[in-house]
Amino acid sequence: MAPVLGMDLETRMALESVERLAVQGPVAIPGIFMPDAGVRDRLRRLGVIEEAEEEDFPRVKTVALPYGGCAARDKKRWQEAGWRIVDTRSSHVRRAQVALGLLRLEGAQTLVIGRHDDPESRSLAADYPGTIILEDTIDTARLHYAPAFGAVCQTTLSPRRVAWISQQLRLRYRDARVSFLDTVAPGLAARERSLESLCNWCDGIVVAGDAGESSVEALLEAARRCGKPAALLAEDGFDETALEGCRRLAVTAGGFVAPGQVEKLLAAWR
Repeated sequence: MAPVLGMDLETRMALESVERLAVQGPVAIPGIFMPDAGVRDRLRRLGVIEEAEEEDFPRVKTVALPYGGCAARDKKRWQEAGWRIVDTRSSHVRRAQVALGLLRLEGAQTLVIGRHDDPESRSLAADYPGTIILEDTIDTARLHYAPAFGAVCQTTLSPRRVAWISQQLRLRYRDARVSFLDTVAPGLAARERSLESLCNWCDGIVVAGDAGESSVEALLEAARRCGKPAALLAEDGFDETALEGCRRLAVTAGGFVAPGQVEKLLAAWR
């Protein structure tokens, strides 16, 4: 087992705060609180309404914001409407939102290095019209020239992917001023380092979490970068064919896998 895996302290505390709120009364979340099936199941059992619309707000006592953030203008509108809003956003997401606003004040074309389909990237871009999400070098190539670019990144993206795209941005637009603020959550870098430390020992790697979730994909990328076969261990199954012939396995987990969930998934597989 990797020494650092799954939820970090801040993520656990955010989940626990929503669970406490649910004990006090009905809770609505305008979106997915955390992109993990295990977390969604825990909240569902407590009666938390995820992906809530504003029409659902009168039915609940509290509106909790998604951990991956939401548009600041939406939060302000809900507060002005008198709803009880509890800010359970990641501190790293809040930092990225503030940084993007400062870059826009400097007159830069604002960019988010992230994934087009990820709610966090979309929420970061939502407050500043014209903000562009860069997922790969194709997106970078399609950019129109601007005298200044200002970029932040999705907090759950692979640090190496972020560094690669930001470097491509600087190389392509040498005549522009490019300001990049690295807003990757430190926990993700720690999980990658923890996994890489086991790569000389293991024959293959098991990554627990949901398919497509950004931190899970970052760990799968880290395994491939180290030349190790890797397989995803999720609630809906485990395809172990990629690990055929492997005798020593390193196990890690994405950033939204709750404590105890890895052992539960491993027990189900065995």
